[in-house]
Amino acid sequence: METYQIIDGTPALTVNQWIESGLTYNQFRVDSRSGYLEILKRGLNGQTVIDARSIKRPDRRCRIESLMGKIAEAPRKSCYKMEIDPKARAFYVQYRKADGEPLASEKINEYTIRASIFNALRNGLNRQLTAYASTTHKFKMSEQRKILLERHTEFAIEYKVPVFSNERSLERAFKEYLKEGYKAIIHRNFCNDHTRVVSASAEKLLVSIWRMNGKPFKTRVHELYLEFVSGNKEIYDKETGEVFRPEDFQYIPKEGGEPRALEISIATVWNYLKDHVNDAATYSYRNGQFEHRVNKRPFHHRCIGSYSLSKITMDDADLSRMWKGGRVHRYCAVDVKSGYWFTPVYSTDSLDTEDVIQCFRNMFCELIQLGLPMPGEIEREHHLMDDLGKDWWENVFPFTKQRICSSSIEKRAEHHIKSLKFGVAKKNDHTRGRFFAKGEEYRSIRYKKKGDFIEKEYDPQTIIEDDLRDIEEHNNSLHPLQKTYRGKTRKQVFLENINPNLPKLEPWYLYKYIGNETETSIRNNDYCAVNYNKFLLENFESLKRLNPGNTEVKAYWIPLKDGSVDKVYLYQDDTYIGEAFNSKQIEYNEFAYERTEEDEANMLRQNKRAAKFDKMTKDHRGYRIGIMDSEVSAEIISMPPEIVEAAQSEEIDKYDYETMDFSQLAVNQL
Repeated sequence: METYQIIDGTPALTVNQWIESGLTYNQFRVDSRSGYLEILKRGLNGQTVIDARSIKRPDRRCRIESLMGKIAEAPRKSCYKMEIDPKARAFYVQYRKADGEPLASEKINEYTIRASIFNALRNGLNRQLTAYASTTHKFKMSEQRKILLERHTEFAIEYKVPVFSNERSLERAFKEYLKEGYKAIIHRNFCNDHTRVVSASAEKLLVSIWRMNGKPFKTRVHELYLEFVSGNKEIYDKETGEVFRPEDFQYIPKEGGEPRALEISIATVWNYLKDHVNDAATYSYRNGQFEHRVNKRPFHHRCIGSYSLSKITMDDADLSRMWKGGRVHRYCAVDVKSGYWFTPVYSTDSLDTEDVIQCFRNMFCELIQLGLPMPGEIEREHHLMDDLGKDWWENVFPFTKQRICSSSIEKRAEHHIKSLKFGVAKKNDHTRGRFFAKGEEYRSIRYKKKGDFIEKEYDPQTIIEDDLRDIEEHNNSLHPLQKTYRGKTRKQVFLENINPNLPKLEPWYLYKYIGNETETSIRNNDYCAVNYNKFLLENFESLKRLNPGNTEVKAYWIPLKDGSVDKVYLYQDDTYIGEAFNSKQIEYNEFAYERTEEDEANMLRQNKRAAKFDKMTKDHRGYRIGIMDSEVSAEIISMPPEIVEAAQSEEIDKYDYETMDFSQLAVNQL
């Protein structure tokens, strides 16, 4: 009579013994699939082990017991229990390869099961060692290795992971796992260059050929690479002078043999060249930095702030309608928050730095008229702006931040130019698209005459006037964010949301750098002539800042929208002298019979102004003195006070310069 195998205290039999009892292999398969028995260990050639006590069908148990005897009633107990380790799964999910790529889902599942099996072996072995410690029997290492291999094979077959062929290989892997943990299961050669046909160095060489200035085609890259590895071409590094060796890029067969030139197809070359990282790395060399920033480099993702004048964006653009000399050029400044346009500058010639300064003049002229502060930030580009110089920017905007855009995509001005062009300007039929535009509604109509494409021409003055009207309508149209600013125009949003923390605008300082300059002189301690107008000193104390005997000054000014000038700011060298206002502001009608209340007020203002000058000169006049010999002075000192006072009174009356008629005095002295 055959006996049961005892596995961890559990009576068991093999499939071969099952068949010997008179049962069929098909019955075993049906019972196993239907849950009428449990398999302890799978094997080949009928060595699959069945838990005898798990056989549920009575006829099967009767046949088995007739061959092998009664199934023992002892409780089943096993030291080795397989449980999936969640920490192992979390480790492999978070693990990253050398190139930053995560593991595949299949690998994560496989590594988790293998780690869980090793955990079961470790815990089961510890339980067995503890049990043997209380007995006199010695648990030999050979027995341990055998049991570990059996249990590992059993779990590996059940969970469909690779098995170990012998005890020693399992022992090495198990010890390594106990020492290093989860990382020990990941293969050492995983994600390295040994599995690559085209090595990392060969890939780098292909990319280097691809980025050459001549912008070679992929077929040319393939040809140059093959000519190099076969020794017909020499390639060197321009920066270091290093000459590359073809043998460093040859292919070494895994099965052995002599190294040979790696012959790769054009498709393989193209796959490496168009790898996303390689394509981005070489794009700037083949297409320039601008195209690289626009098409390959990550963008900045921003949001609009809360206040107007926090940021002003500036840019140049060409108006789409043509005139016979080409296109009208425009330089503009726009408030980013509200989309409010300041009055731009137009030119039929190429724009220059003087046009940029004129654009600043227009902007600051409006800010001064509206009583608004300095902008908090200027967004600009390198074009034209860099020509102004670093010192100019630091002097004009000492408290204003600058943002230099690296590409057109980053400039908010591009968005506002597009909004005007395809908004109000398109509605008023003042814009033309481009013949190469993607959208049909944005594409211009191309007219052909005598074989040449032509466009309708307009008078440049008409183009400028239409654009100014479009800007005025644009500023007074509804703001696009109507949920936030319901019923309000761009101009209203601009004026009602001024940043309260912006610095005050100081025209006397600013005009020196952006204003028109006129060399003039202060006449009669009263006025200077600028732009065919007289400008009166606001404060006579400014005369004290002039160099002695020098009344030459420079006047800085900006005209208003109507072309008039209301104020000028005077400098002598680098010293600020003071402010002067247009005399027309206080002129009055000299005909007394025609004077109005305004004329009377202006006359009173001029009288007060003259009185201030008289007071200033009186305060600096000094004493009224006389000169005499010291002996006479001693006699006067000894005289009674009333005689001295009478003499002084007579002297004053004789030489009272304030009431003296100098013309009569001159006649009397003839």
